[in-house]
Amino acid sequence: MKVVPLDKTSLNLPDVVALAKEGPVILTRDGKPLAAVRDLSGSDWESVALSNNPQFLALIEESRRSYQQQGGMALDDLCDDLGLKTKPAIAKRKKKQ
Repeated sequence: MKVVPLDKTSLNLPDVVALAKEGPVILTRDGKPLAAVRDLSGSDWESVALSNNPQFLALIEESRRSYQQQGGMALDDLCDDLGLKTKPAIAKRKKKQ
């Protein structure tokens, strides 16, 4: 992670983007974090949008909290309940070979 104080740098945006390919770049003002720049190569628009959506992140957090408190259902059991066929797990396939 690189920290770049905005008031002490001559870097331009392409320079910061180049730095971000090595790891996150934190831009600071008066010693306080202002913004983060990170490389999103290989990401799709949907993933970027969802990972920055507070409502989606709150939904995921609530689901995790509920699972920890109340437990959940195994995927195989859910598929059985819905009448769906499941593919065997990789470990199970290797044992059969």
